[in-house]
Amino acid sequence: MNLNRRKLLSWLGLGWLASLLPSSLVGCSDATTTSQSTTTTAASESVAASPAGTFKSVGKLSQLGKDQPIISGKIAVLRDPKNEAAVLAVSTVCTHKGCDVKWQKSASAFVCPCHDAKFAADGAVLGGPADKPLTKYATKIENGEVFVRA
Repeated sequence: MNLNRRKLLSWLGLGWLASLLPSSLVGCSDATTTSQSTTTTAASESVAASPAGTFKSVGKLSQLGKDQPIISGKIAVLRDPKNEAAVLAVSTVCTHKGCDVKWQKSASAFVCPCHDAKFAADGAVLGGPADKPLTKYATKIENGEVFVRA
């Protein structure tokens, strides 16, 4: 086979692109990891999967530590730092580029791993580049159980 320089480079480029495909597909997957300090409900029990406008149980109030959220799908539930008897529910999707924010106990804030945006427990922006707060959801507590309306 007689390969000239241009053909050789095009074959190398094609091979390089083909080698990127598997890693690109993994990077686009919806898989998430959960730290040991976070309580997560099963995906099938996610608040987001419940009918719009209805309250869905996300767990027991006793599961919420001072700095330990309950995660249900793309919603995080925390104790309100200003009122220990209340809970807050916010989206875990960063308003800057859509990355999943993670709760950092040491900073008492949600932090975006993509661009380092920081959000308070109530979703308020603490540091950019995000300029919009995290989406908030209505919550209620009944008989020691935490409910969120999404």
